[in-house]
Amino acid sequence: MIIYKVIILFLVLKLENKRYAVQLVEEAILISVALVVLTLVMGGVESVLNKVSQMTSSLWETISKSIEDLFGFLWKW
Repeated sequence: MIIYKVIILFLVLKLENKRYAVQLVEEAILISVALVVLTLVMGGVESVLNKVSQMTSSLWETISKSIEDLFGFLWKW
């Protein structure tokens, strides 16, 4: 009778250890997915910032050219 209790206790403990291992694997997979998503988001943000930078530069050049065309005669002697 004691042997059966020891075997049952051993099996329960072994199953609990497997549950912890499964939880660790699940957490590792979730962290990997989160890192991939974070990388994709950062790439998208970088792309948007590059486009905004180009647009701002183009806008500034256009404004500078317009001001020079309108008032350039004032400082060109």
